[in-house]
Amino acid sequence: MLIVGCGRIAGGYDDPAGPDVKTHAKAFLRHGGFRLAACVDPDRAKADEFAALWGVGRSHGALEEAKGRYDVVSLCSPPEAHAEQLAALLDWDIGLVFCEKPLTDDLEQSRRLVEAYRAAGRLLVVNYQRRWEPIARQVRREIAEGRWGRLLSAHGIYTKGVLANGSHLVDLLQFLIGPLTPERVFEARADYSDADPTLAALLRDGDWAPIVLSIGDTRHFTIFELDLLFEQGRVTFGDSGWTASRRRVIDDPRYANYRILEPLVPQPSGMAQAMTAAIASLHDSLTSGEEPPSTGATALAAQEICYRLLQLKGSTP
Repeated sequence: MLIVGCGRIAGGYDDPAGPDVKTHAKAFLRHGGFRLAACVDPDRAKADEFAALWGVGRSHGALEEAKGRYDVVSLCSPPEAHAEQLAALLDWDIGLVFCEKPLTDDLEQSRRLVEAYRAAGRLLVVNYQRRWEPIARQVRREIAEGRWGRLLSAHGIYTKGVLANGSHLVDLLQFLIGPLTPERVFEARADYSDADPTLAALLRDGDWAPIVLSIGDTRHFTIFELDLLFEQGRVTFGDSGWTASRRRVIDDPRYANYRILEPLVPQPSGMAQAMTAAIASLHDSLTSGEEPPSTGATALAAQEICYRLLQLKGSTP
């Protein structure tokens, strides 16, 4: 497989000898079903260092230099480079592309590329990691089976741009409860980028339940949390998704004829296994045709929602 872009998510967040798996290089190596054949970075010295650290067969300074047959191409490059690279890879002999989010930094380009990959029969996977997180996947199944009842409301809070981090929240919501309809933007805060403001907003699900997005300020601290209130209980993802709690409705032991939620006992989620699960999913897609949970189409759906929020704010890029 080929890694394009040799920065933090490619391998920089990890130590080859450490226990954690947070990056593409380490997850592919840990899986055992892939070989790191080549890497690319416009900073050739950086590519060489990356290759030496992770045991990559070849290093290159430009994408075209690495052209060849690969089962997987991992795009870990900056978002502004994705569109050109994804278009170029359509002509390569590869099994699938595993692209870091966002798909591209332009909605129309994302639309064209998703359609081009669909028309070519080429699998395009986007790394919205929470779709591989075990607790999120279990909660999704429970919701689909009706075990939580109807959604009453949801509340998310985030920082660092509606496209950069807000898209993770939108994507997780759509993964769990289905399509969303943006209704109103209350406030915008440029805590990350003037071109990507952090937006407080109201959205609705298919049954018109209210979903509120609140915002913090990443210049002070970052936050990413999601709270879902159902007829039969409450599901909360906290600590940037690294903890989760599921609280069922019980009889109030203090007051007769009242119903309350179970005590809050946060547990570690499966975020530590999300990257490992993503790479295992890629292997399953290549060997057995299994559909991955996060594709170009699902990433585009999240991007569409975020751009609609920007339109409501009046700040479409």
